[in-house]
Amino acid sequence: MLLVPFQIGGEHYALPAADVFTVAQVPRLRPLPQAPAWVAGVFRYRGAVLPAVDLSLLIAGQPARSLLSTRLLLVGNAQDLEARPALGLLAERVTGTETVDRDALRKTGVSIPGAEWLGEVAGLDRVLLQLVHWQPLATEELARLCAGVDRCG
Repeated sequence: MLLVPFQIGGEHYALPAADVFTVAQVPRLRPLPQAPAWVAGVFRYRGAVLPAVDLSLLIAGQPARSLLSTRLLLVGNAQDLEARPALGLLAERVTGTETVDRDALRKTGVSIPGAEWLGEVAGLDRVLLQLVHWQPLATEELARLCAGVDRCG
């Protein structure tokens, strides 16, 4: 399974590459009033207004730093040729891809309410890597807030 790894606070996470449309530099983000704190703002992508979720703030409580390797991962149902990205995920230390044997991924056995986006883990050479699933982050509330921005221009 091909993954797009990143780090937050020294811990290793990854998104399935099949969910990533593109990896982009972080655009100027417009703040989104009344959004959850982990929503870094909104941006335009090919005519659509999309939310940007700050994974560092969501996971570690610290905003993503402006590193050369900080990127916006545009995610959605990337295997659907007619689909568009659903949101952007702001992540640090995005430097490439990693292939992990699907059988190496294990459920943690821990269910954290409000963190349904945390997925399986895999032990790599010297690190423990945990998957992040974007789907629980793309809530109807977030779509409604973005739609309000789109109407305002």
